[in-house]
Amino acid sequence: MSYLVLARKWRPQTFEDLIGQEPIARILKNAVTQNKVAHAYIFSGPRGVGKTTTARILAKALNCLSGPTPQPCGKCQICMAIADGSSIDVSEIDGASNTGVDNIRDLRERVRYAPSGGKYKVYIIDEAHMLSTSAFNALLKTLEEPPPHVIFVLATTDPKKIPSTVLSRCQHLPFRRISGQKIKERLKFISTEDGIKATDSALEMIARAADGSMRDSLTILDQIASFSEDITESEINDLLGITDIETLARLTTAVIEGDRKAIINIIADLANSGTDIKVFTKDLLLFIRNLLIAKIAGETEGIIDLSEQESSAINTLKDKTAEEHMALLLSELIKAEPGIRSAFYPRISLEMALIKLSMLSHLTSINEALKIVGGHQPAAGNPESKTHGSKAKKQESGSDKNEERKTAGIEKTPVHRVADSPLTDIWNSAFKKIDETNHPLASKLEEGVVSFGDAGIKIVFNGGLSVHAESVKENLPLIKKLIHDLSGRNIAVQIETVKQKSASKKDLKEDALNNPIVKEALELFEGRIVDVIPINNKSGGDNV
Repeated sequence: MSYLVLARKWRPQTFEDLIGQEPIARILKNAVTQNKVAHAYIFSGPRGVGKTTTARILAKALNCLSGPTPQPCGKCQICMAIADGSSIDVSEIDGASNTGVDNIRDLRERVRYAPSGGKYKVYIIDEAHMLSTSAFNALLKTLEEPPPHVIFVLATTDPKKIPSTVLSRCQHLPFRRISGQKIKERLKFISTEDGIKATDSALEMIARAADGSMRDSLTILDQIASFSEDITESEINDLLGITDIETLARLTTAVIEGDRKAIINIIADLANSGTDIKVFTKDLLLFIRNLLIAKIAGETEGIIDLSEQESSAINTLKDKTAEEHMALLLSELIKAEPGIRSAFYPRISLEMALIKLSMLSHLTSINEALKIVGGHQPAAGNPESKTHGSKAKKQESGSDKNEERKTAGIEKTPVHRVADSPLTDIWNSAFKKIDETNHPLASKLEEGVVSFGDAGIKIVFNGGLSVHAESVKENLPLIKKLIHDLSGRNIAVQIETVKQKSASKKDLKEDALNNPIVKEALELFEGRIVDVIPINNKSGGDNV
């Protein structure tokens, strides 16, 4: 007898054998038990998840000699004929090679005849989305009102191509990808039963390579079993070019920490071992994506499917950097992936992409850069630099809340002295008295830019803050009297308003393009400026 591949040998024969499709198995079992089987079903989902297999199990459940039953015996003549594909009453039609109207007309002629052995005739149309529009139209009437002994099952990997007129006549059961953990458990069981020696980590790699397809995982296991008696990670990497989690974690760490030498060494090791760089890039993308999801969501159960080894590596890495950094890494790697896939030298393309990404660890965030450029905080490494306003003075003084409020409107320009008495001290004392007796007025004075000169004290309200000027002018006699009482002199106090000209988008964009930090960011990421948003600047500085 010829060798039977694992995918056929271990094909599920009952609803209980279906892996990862428990909701659909339950629906069909209940339908058979309650005698509520629909006349037409659409089974949709990715390849290798059990669509055609489930259709066969449904056919056995309906035609078994002890049925209809949700648990077909699998031993009677009808069950055995359906299992080996020789049943006259169960027809499997390839939609890709029977796309025309003539094929559907032939099917319509055959459905009239009663089943020869079982209770139902079951028509399984595989890859149903490949049927032509005219073929679907010819099938509509039969699909909506078939003879009572006929059941249709349309299996497809692309349900969007099924016309809505067909979808509305069928019960749609969407099959889902099978989790890596369930595939691994099934592979472990089959390996034990068939005497195949494989490590847990090797089975995890096979499950990851299968991408949710049980059939693909069994095909890979069959292939690896012919390659080696003892299946390990190295054998899988040699044959399929799949990278182990440890290497992915080491490379991701090097990128996050900006270790460019480690990046070069790891890629060199991959190239020397014969790893497919294009496949590796896809694995790296998925790993960083899982890392970002784990960082954002915390708990990954029910969101992403991780093996124990991958979960451990991600838990170690996710606290090494911020979400914004990870998101930028993933975004830029996604942009680089098509170039790596189509590159004549994919190794060089990957090296350059990762080296560029590693430089992100030394860059300032956009918000921080804008603050530095706009003068909203001291430049890095120079905490004593002047600021617009009195925030620096607040931090140095460590005074109480009233003292912080008192100094908020001063220290705008260098202090000048009149008659050996500094105006700043006089204004500080006056401001404190105003705050104690008329706090709303003090709050409005805070919004002004106070300067001192030989002509006295000048308070300027810029742009939108000019709304406070009128209220302050009304209280100007009170302010002057208070200053006179404190200093014993008549000191001029002027209130002025300045209307800020709103820079045009074009001017702002030109300013941004001339900024060295913005230039470096654009060159590094090959980007462009989409929009420029002005920053409101109370001190009257330029918008950035």
